[in-house]
Amino acid sequence: MIPNTKNAFLEIIMDSKTKKNGRFRRFVFRLLGPSMSRAVVRRILRKRIDKSHAAFPADLSRCSDILFILPADRVEMVFQLENLFAILGRYKESSITFVCPAAHTSFVSGLKNARVLKFNPEEFLLYSAEFSRLVKELTVKTFDICVMLEKRYTLAHLYLVGVSRAHLRMGWENVENGGSFPFLNIRLVSTQRENVTLWERNLEAAKILNAKTNAGVRWGVQKSTAEEVAKTLSEHKLKKEPALICVDLANLENNCGREWCAELLKSLKGSSAGQFYIFGGTEEDNKGFNDPPFPVLPPMSVPRTAALIACTDLVITGAGALLGLAQISSGKIVPVITKEQAEFYCRQSNRISPALFSGKPDGGTVKDVLKNIKTLMTPPTVMITPSVSKVSPPPPRNR
Repeated sequence: MIPNTKNAFLEIIMDSKTKKNGRFRRFVFRLLGPSMSRAVVRRILRKRIDKSHAAFPADLSRCSDILFILPADRVEMVFQLENLFAILGRYKESSITFVCPAAHTSFVSGLKNARVLKFNPEEFLLYSAEFSRLVKELTVKTFDICVMLEKRYTLAHLYLVGVSRAHLRMGWENVENGGSFPFLNIRLVSTQRENVTLWERNLEAAKILNAKTNAGVRWGVQKSTAEEVAKTLSEHKLKKEPALICVDLANLENNCGREWCAELLKSLKGSSAGQFYIFGGTEEDNKGFNDPPFPVLPPMSVPRTAALIACTDLVITGAGALLGLAQISSGKIVPVITKEQAEFYCRQSNRISPALFSGKPDGGTVKDVLKNIKTLMTPPTVMITPSVSKVSPPPPRNR
């Protein structure tokens, strides 16, 4: 029950005459606090939220409309791709709606039967213009399943889940945010588990929806996009041979420090492993690099980044978006990360050879990077065992 002292606030919030006054409504919610605010929103959506508990096995084959609410964080978005496309593979003929941050539309645009509702996360507040627009777009239909892939959701995100009217409403429980019931009726709880990667944790959603999770995700690169990337490489005097090696310098400087990166670049310049180039930073990051010894490629869209990584032989990076993108490409990776990060972000693969450090990387870590590059770039030795042919005796003569 909502105390009587709050009823005046509730009436103001629910009054249709105050719909345009988003700032005042948000002020009222701040006064109410998180717990009371959720209670108010539950009451507003009481006729829309399906209060019945999710029951399994459900008839998932009849799901014709599915809503995905995608994460704003780029790293989280990349590590959700395998989970997302596993679910999409399960529901190939369903109509899909994505509530998608504007920066991530290229991840999902062009998919079959897909509608993309993009928004600016910085302006996505309860009763803001962005919020009201999305609510209006979503109320035109009723969804069968709603999958919240945003883990750092707000009450505005939960409002969209309630508006979906979906019977199955799935997402990760956010205890710090005060809980999500009844907005989400299938809640995944993150627990501390050893040797379980972020890829595997995210796939729990696909498993619940009976989707195949062992197919893996690989980039599909269009010919026109590949040609654009080839032109960019040519402009920076980079060819496909010898080997192309990407250095994610912005990420490495952020995680390992500028001094360590300067030592790494100096060692890479003295090696003969291949053609090095710097990629992964923003335009501002690229301007801040101090006299880099290798070509610096400009920021690219997700499709062009996929095409670039597809024609790159090896990527040197830290824990970030490029580490995830490289893992769903076909190249080799030398991540410079801690042991804990390796267990969390890296799959078990002979294409990945982390240079591990504890605390801060040092000169020994630089040597490990060079050693791992050499190991991954050296073709495996093929042992050829000479075969001995046996001469069969001649057949006996007929007498």
